[in-house]
Amino acid sequence: MNDASHLTLLAWDDSRHHAPGLVWAYFGSAGAAPQPLAPKDIEAALAGPDGWVWLHVDLIDQRAHSWINHACALPQSAHAILEGHEDSMALAHEKGVVHGIAADLHGEIGRRSTTIGRLHFAVTDRLLVTGRRHSLAAVEEVRKTLSEGVRPATAFELFSAIVLAFCRSASERLAAATKQLDDVEDRLVTERLADERRRIKDVRRLTVSLHRPISAQAALFQEENRSGWELSAGAHDILSRLSARLKRLDREVVMVNDRARLLQEEVAAELADESNRSLKALAVMSALLLPGTLIVGIFGMNTAELPLTHTHGGFLLALLLAAGATGLFYWLLLRAGADLKF
Repeated sequence: MNDASHLTLLAWDDSRHHAPGLVWAYFGSAGAAPQPLAPKDIEAALAGPDGWVWLHVDLIDQRAHSWINHACALPQSAHAILEGHEDSMALAHEKGVVHGIAADLHGEIGRRSTTIGRLHFAVTDRLLVTGRRHSLAAVEEVRKTLSEGVRPATAFELFSAIVLAFCRSASERLAAATKQLDDVEDRLVTERLADERRRIKDVRRLTVSLHRPISAQAALFQEENRSGWELSAGAHDILSRLSARLKRLDREVVMVNDRARLLQEEVAAELADESNRSLKALAVMSALLLPGTLIVGIFGMNTAELPLTHTHGGFLLALLLAAGATGLFYWLLLRAGADLKF
């Protein structure tokens, strides 16, 4: 389902509650299922002492950043991330707010996309602000689970659910790619070779597109020194678990990519060997025909005193001579140790 289908949830009563760029908003509290939040109720939800708020905005709308800047008390570095001008993976902290740019797969209607998008985020225990320029699959999946009654205790748990949903989706695509590589390998070992380079290239294209953002994101989560970050113990634990999961996912991507590269080299070698065998067969056949061609060429000369011209059965004798020359040449090649098998 596309994000645009949820815009009807965000109708506002008048200009005082205008929320430009807002795709959806949710409010959750302990013991209660998360509920869609109307724009007019966002300010009160943010000011309340309990519960968490999720604001998801469309960064294509240039007014969205001004509205977030007015509605949410976030540090300047977080607002800079939510402007959406940067696309490189990032993870930082300021004044209790973790913000950065994460990877997610594009959400498409009717098909599973392999295009990697960017999710800009800022998160605390009570507030998660996310922004994107294209519909994202993991974000939509988590929104659907909220509608089905899943109850994250904090906004950090909600953010963790988004990252883990992306990891699951990427793992599913890697599993499908592994199945393709299994099929290619089966054809290789059973000598039913076909040109499988296109299928392998599709796998490599997927792994390369996944490896770059995932490895960068895993490195950020792993290498960032979070000991001085002003976060709750639960938030620190969530970030540590996300770091471990991203690292495992990156290893999966590298393993599939390495296997695809090896199979690509093996298929190329098999196809080259098959081509060489064909060329060798043509070369051997051409060489065996040379003596006979020479004899036929001699008897084809239109000159006087040509042998067998007036001899009865001369044509058959010429054919026997050509065949004998070919047989003699074949015997000489065998004596010389030439490998005529192909």
